[in-house]
Amino acid sequence: VSAMLAALLVVCALAAGPALATIGVDVSQATSSSAFSCLKRAGYTFAVVRCFESANRPDPACPGSVMAAWNGGMAHVDIYMFPSPSAGNPSGQVDRLLSALSNAGIHPNGAPPKSFGMLWLDIEGPQYWSKSQATNRAFFEGLVSTARSHSLRLGVYTSASQWEPIMGAYTGGSSLPLWYAHYDGSQSFSDFRAFGGWSHPAIKQYRGDVSACGTGIDESWYPAFSFNHTA
Repeated sequence: VSAMLAALLVVCALAAGPALATIGVDVSQATSSSAFSCLKRAGYTFAVVRCFESANRPDPACPGSVMAAWNGGMAHVDIYMFPSPSAGNPSGQVDRLLSALSNAGIHPNGAPPKSFGMLWLDIEGPQYWSKSQATNRAFFEGLVSTARSHSLRLGVYTSASQWEPIMGAYTGGSSLPLWYAHYDGSQSFSDFRAFGGWSHPAIKQYRGDVSACGTGIDESWYPAFSFNHTA
């Protein structure tokens, strides 16, 4: 698809409004296939499942929730990693995450329900990171380089209020898709302001800590045709 056509598709999607919007959820606890089926009926079409915790361990609920998301009818299932910067060894953290998934038979871009599309790196919580932005940048680069060595498709979850205290003016993540958080309840990118080298976001998390279908979710949105989880 040419850049001009891609841009046209985004413009058309924005002009069409909510009818062509794509909404989804992220979850950080065990979530059943029946809950995901309920979420699908409510209009959500993609899920992002936490698979690594700030406690420096793979999330034991991740494999079951990934498979439940597919079995519940989600069109796309990604995962996210909340790394542990204070523990160091970013390569080891990525490797342990992938090993835990592999042990459950789950592989990137495999056959659903034992697969996932993207790995999102959750960069937030300055209290979890070093006071040295140079140290933080090196840790982030370790996550990225290791994930790329496994041929993973990557994105970054963050916001200006989180990225800048942690990374400063660093733009080393800007080649990756951005999923940003702004809890204004609006399915729109009109609030977005450039930071960290990103001039355009891919996904917006517009509402957090929502209870739906018997589980806790955050809600995210992107204009239809503007983003591909697997390309």
